[in-house]
Amino acid sequence: MKRTLILCLLCLLLWGCGPAEATENPVDTTAWLNMGLSYPVVDCLPDGKGQSAKVILLLGQSNATGCGLNSYLEKHLGADAYGNYEDGFPSVLINYCLDDHKTTSGGEFVKVDMTCGAAEGYFGPEVGLAEKLAEEYGDETVVILKYTMSGYSLHHHWLCAGQRGSIYEAFLAFAQSSMNYLVSKQYDARIGAICWMQGESDTTDYKASRYFDNQVAFVSYLRQDLSAWAEDGGICFIDAGISSSPYCEPAYPAINEAKLRFSELSPLNYFFPPSMPDLPPSVNRRGIRIWDIMMRYVNWNWAECLAS
Repeated sequence: MKRTLILCLLCLLLWGCGPAEATENPVDTTAWLNMGLSYPVVDCLPDGKGQSAKVILLLGQSNATGCGLNSYLEKHLGADAYGNYEDGFPSVLINYCLDDHKTTSGGEFVKVDMTCGAAEGYFGPEVGLAEKLAEEYGDETVVILKYTMSGYSLHHHWLCAGQRGSIYEAFLAFAQSSMNYLVSKQYDARIGAICWMQGESDTTDYKASRYFDNQVAFVSYLRQDLSAWAEDGGICFIDAGISSSPYCEPAYPAINEAKLRFSELSPLNYFFPPSMPDLPPSVNRRGIRIWDIMMRYVNWNWAECLAS
């Protein structure tokens, strides 16, 4: 599952850079948010009877939340093709909580469609992801757990003084609740990959200089805390570079360098830049296969879509 799963994650992480929505003091101060920690799950699934459920985590800030305009996609694709996305993908389910309960699926596992973005009229990377996963896995059960906080940093918020931070603790409560529910419904639920779309809110020189060490700690915590549900061979970490948008000045090159450096620590780590004429050095043969499949999905300019 892992190989195909990664294939379906990467290109949706490559384009676009939304504005950082939270301003931060660039010194190493403690920043603890008062996050909601209750994530009850509605009993909405049939008994899985032991069948496997392939699970992907989609984490990050605004681009992961979903800032693509539905109207732009409809205009670009035409009504018929767009209608397929509106109909959704019944074999790919999603439970999502965005911006500390601002937008949620109500604790239900629902089909992925055009309604899972930041607000009404916006879509996120789960749409293209679901399209490819549905093609690859047919009627097999695939689950996306999407947890995002728009405009917040890895340094201050996902982590705090290098430890698990307020957003991380809230995400973990969400993931544990979702995974425990899947197991209680007799699904053999395994996490194969984590998609990470974040970095714009760490582009001060101060935070960027710490991004590599923070990412090492962050992914270590993720793999440790989710190990009970890890797919055999471990959990892949799929990381998206950030673009040269004015919102990402001045330190976006340092963020991308840190992401690339982290990807080289393990064959389970992947990094793809925001624009990619050539494969980065960190991509092995598995990554080349990933890129081939993901490029088949790119049928509009993702950056323009997010920026419109």
